[in-house]
Amino acid sequence: LFRSGVGKMAQEYPDMCDVDDDDMPELYDSGDDAAWEDEEPKVETQCLFCERLFCSAEETFSHCKSEHKFNIGSVTQKHGLDFYGYIKLINFLRSTKPTADHVNGICGPAPWETEDYLKPVLQDDLLLQFDIDDLSDSGDVLQPGGPDGDPALLDRLKLAEGRAQSAEMNLALAMEDLHKMRRFAQDFVMNADVSGSAGGGGGGAVADLGEDENGAYFCSYGHYGIHEEMLKDTVRTESYRDFIFQNPHIFKDKVVLDVGCGTGILSMFAAKVGAKRVIGVDQSEIIYQAMDIIRLNKLENVISLVKGRIEDVDLAADRKS
Repeated sequence: LFRSGVGKMAQEYPDMCDVDDDDMPELYDSGDDAAWEDEEPKVETQCLFCERLFCSAEETFSHCKSEHKFNIGSVTQKHGLDFYGYIKLINFLRSTKPTADHVNGICGPAPWETEDYLKPVLQDDLLLQFDIDDLSDSGDVLQPGGPDGDPALLDRLKLAEGRAQSAEMNLALAMEDLHKMRRFAQDFVMNADVSGSAGGGGGGAVADLGEDENGAYFCSYGHYGIHEEMLKDTVRTESYRDFIFQNPHIFKDKVVLDVGCGTGILSMFAAKVGAKRVIGVDQSEIIYQAMDIIRLNKLENVISLVKGRIEDVDLAADRKS
């Protein structure tokens, strides 16, 4: 059927079928499939602080660092931003358009913390597709003392380091004093001459301590911590207060001696109920804070504080009639 059909066409249309093979156009496959596909549009992203366009987040951040002095790695580390915090930061910069100096100077609560900044400002923003973990790999993170470091941040780091060193030193001294005090207490309990103490011989008394033991004993009361614990012991402190306030006749117009006065709390209780004169004695350094407390409560005309051991001070020179 096909052959007969072709033959019939040749008879009816001789001009159409009489074509030389050389005149036939060639059909060929170029092998270039990309030529048949639409080229993908080139995506660019705008700088955070100017109108410049870039083809990648890396180029954008490099431009911000060199031209605007804005280091995205430093800011991210400074505020401890995670992925969502980074997204909020980019959208904040896109929407509010602050200057780089303003952003670098932010030290308090970040103004981009609101959830509103999770919504993209620019469609297909390349910066929002950037993995912030790459900041560490690219070396775009603040290095302490580096040329790109934030001076204000470095100053705060140095100040914090100084405070930490001071705290460590004070802690070491306190631990040393505590160790000495613990050792002294053990020796005091184990070796005390009970019969001698009972007979008034003075064995085991503070007056019999050696110079090193003496210093350790009183130094342990020179720190705020032990006095804070005693004052926070409300049962103890309020019991002293209630007894003194409920028995003012015992203290009225009397001269009161407060041995180991510490912060001066009991001396002030006695002065409040009408004591004629109160003399507080303490060998530890806390007595200097007690003097300030007495002055703040306007009781310096009634209370006198003496630094020293009760065995050594001359109370006659401090007592006023």
